Amino acid sequence: MSSPMSQSARKAYDKLSSSLLSDDKDEEQNSIADLVSTQLFEWSCKYFSEPCMCLKKENDPESQAYHQREYRFLRNARVRTQGRDQLRVGVSRLDDQMFVNRVGAVPTAIKFHPYENFLAVADAGNVSFWDLEQGTKISDIANPASVEKAAFLQTRTSRITSIDFINPHDQALFMFCTDDGAVRIHRNFLSPNESERELVTAFRGLSEIVPSERGSGIVTEWEQETATLIISGNARIIRLWDMQREKTICDINTGAESCVTSLASDPMGKSLLIAGCGDGSVRLFDRRMNPTECRVMTLREHNSWVLKVHLQRGSEGKIVSACCDGDIRFWDPRFTDSVRVYSTPTTLSSVDIHPRADIIACGSTNQCMTAYSPHGTVLSTVKYHEGFLGQRIGNASCMSFHPYLVQLATGSADCFVSIYTTQRNVPQS
Repeated sequence: MSSPMSQSARKAYDKLSSSLLSDDKDEEQNSIADLVSTQLFEWSCKYFSEPCMCLKKENDPESQAYHQREYRFLRNARVRTQGRDQLRVGVSRLDDQMFVNRVGAVPTAIKFHPYENFLAVADAGNVSFWDLEQGTKISDIANPASVEKAAFLQTRTSRITSIDFINPHDQALFMFCTDDGAVRIHRNFLSPNESERELVTAFRGLSEIVPSERGSGIVTEWEQETATLIISGNARIIRLWDMQREKTICDINTGAESCVTSLASDPMGKSLLIAGCGDGSVRLFDRRMNPTECRVMTLREHNSWVLKVHLQRGSEGKIVSACCDGDIRFWDPRFTDSVRVYSTPTTLSSVDIHPRADIIACGSTNQCMTAYSPHGTVLSTVKYHEGFLGQRIGNASCMSFHPYLVQLATGSADCFVSIYTTQRNVPQS
């Protein structure tokens, strides 16, 4: 038989152990409650439970995903072939108006989808998508920052100043950037049902914004081959983002006291970066060098705001720049002096350069759109909308060429969007 003292000791031990167990349970519950909730475990279970020997849906010839991807591949090849046919015939005019429609506000940015027949038009607080065959609006996306600030804070609202398509060759995503540095990327953006549109990611692409009375907002350059987003604007730096990892690659100091107004990069060599600035300078950067020492050249022949910088394709490609005064200059990257220059008769409000065809489109402040060859020859001039009572076009607020076809989309200050093309009787291959 156990003594009374041993029984009391055991009772005390049992009480102590039970209290310790209860404390451990409380701590365990508290620690579990504090953990971040993720779906990693469920995703891992689903991933590792799938058979290893079966084909993925994208590689299974009998799956719907395979047929959809094959359709997109053939569609893309057809568009590129059509573009080559237009270039082979040659471009002599650019004044055939194939689309015109009125939008809700003055367009700030405009962009063709490279392979599908629709157009993205952005104004300060909204992006709309338009069917070019039917001439109707498909869907639109509002800038949430603009809505929230206007409704609650009563402060200056952010403006959409840059748009682009990501992965347009496959299942495209749509990106728009606002002048407060925010970047938003959407999936299913063409769905008329708002609940089906998905915000894939949103982040602060550029936070070092310098306030100014006249600014460029946010300007971007998207490199599809490297999945790199180059972003600048009302800042003294150019930031490069690795969009696959959603991580900053580096910050490049522009060395300018004004904003960056236009960006261009070398899609082949992937080393040259060009920035046009508000003080008229064009700055060249070598991305292979240290970010603090990578500015290799500054071109200073422009005397006003640089509207567009462009790098021609090919090993002998020249740098093309255009400014508000109407000067269009061609540069050899090896020299600091321009190799060719011509001036337009009026000041310019918007400029774009076709990435493949030898054509430069200029929107002037006297309500006129003119297409030039690289040698300064006037190809065509548009002053009025087509029709019996065609009204005078407004000042061009933005311009964008189709990446492959000879088509030019323009947005004007009178809230009209127009698309001009060359002669349509192009032989089919």
